Amino acid sequence: MRYMLAPNNTLIIRGPASFRLLDGDAEVLGTLLSRDRKLAIGREKQLPVEARTEVDLEILLGKSGEIFEIEGSTIPASWKMTAEALAEMEQGKVMVVGMTDVGKSTLCTYLTNNLLQRGLSSAVVDADIGQSDIGPPTTIGSSVPTASISSLVDLKPEAIIFIGHTSPSQVETKIIDGLKRLSNRRQDSLTIINTDGWVLDPEAISYKIRMIAATKPDLVVGLANGTELQPILSGSGARSLSIDTAKEVLARSRSDRREIRTASYRRFLEGASTRAVSLQGVSISTPKGFPQIQGSKARELSNLIVGLLNDDGYMLQIGVLMGLGNGTARVYSRSVEAVRKIEVGYVKLSTAGIELGYFE
Repeated sequence: MRYMLAPNNTLIIRGPASFRLLDGDAEVLGTLLSRDRKLAIGREKQLPVEARTEVDLEILLGKSGEIFEIEGSTIPASWKMTAEALAEMEQGKVMVVGMTDVGKSTLCTYLTNNLLQRGLSSAVVDADIGQSDIGPPTTIGSSVPTASISSLVDLKPEAIIFIGHTSPSQVETKIIDGLKRLSNRRQDSLTIINTDGWVLDPEAISYKIRMIAATKPDLVVGLANGTELQPILSGSGARSLSIDTAKEVLARSRSDRREIRTASYRRFLEGASTRAVSLQGVSISTPKGFPQIQGSKARELSNLIVGLLNDDGYMLQIGVLMGLGNGTARVYSRSVEAVRKIEVGYVKLSTAGIELGYFE
């Protein structure tokens, strides 16, 4: 379908969908659209197309895709002020915190694009293990953008740390340790850190304060509808900035989030097959409370998600453990070399990327 978008208005396109700019000037999250470049939007995702002039778009909507036009911009003025503050910093770490569905990933995308438009280098660390975009679910990923993006999904992972769970409450220390490591990789540029939406109850507040203390961000940006983040922002003692949440946020149910994770697992398992990984010189680790690797109980570990790690402890590939025995581990994964460690996680996963529950 063709759509004419009025100047200074925004068209929200919800996926599954794809579109391209035929004529006019428009931008998506701080970056100008190139003519005839096709952008795809996944299920339970959306993009705001802001028209600077009258814009002619060609749009293809999937079964549940939809569009609607609003007056003005979806980008709050406070986001633009935040981008200005980051441009003045040039170096350091900026952590974004907020509840679920307030636009944290969208803000990180907008800030990344804004910095690129100014010729400033940045890195992005995605520590939302349940809805990770840079790496697969159950991981923390980092990337160094080289071109404008429409979503954090567009970023190519530079380094990934395997966590093994989708709920931060179960792996707090592991997340904090991994985040500290990834956020310190780039000392000569700005690092933007995306976090999970667990922020309200006392355990979540304590967790976020410990995360801030360990990571030592130069600025904490809180996306809030009211004062819900004050216990974290004031309790951390860090320099902080409270800004408005995104406009026209796409709210997602638990089942929606599960479907997004399934699509992400499949993206990182595409081209996978069951492989025999020799355990000669390769260690296997399991979380505390798991059965012993050897013996009859080892079969309980089947279908658990695993990270295949290198010498430095970074994840090479994600996989699904299919079995152990005869000095090998059978793992469903993409082709991988130089594996030095197999780390077992909590999530039970099918080879089709469907979550089957958690190890209990």
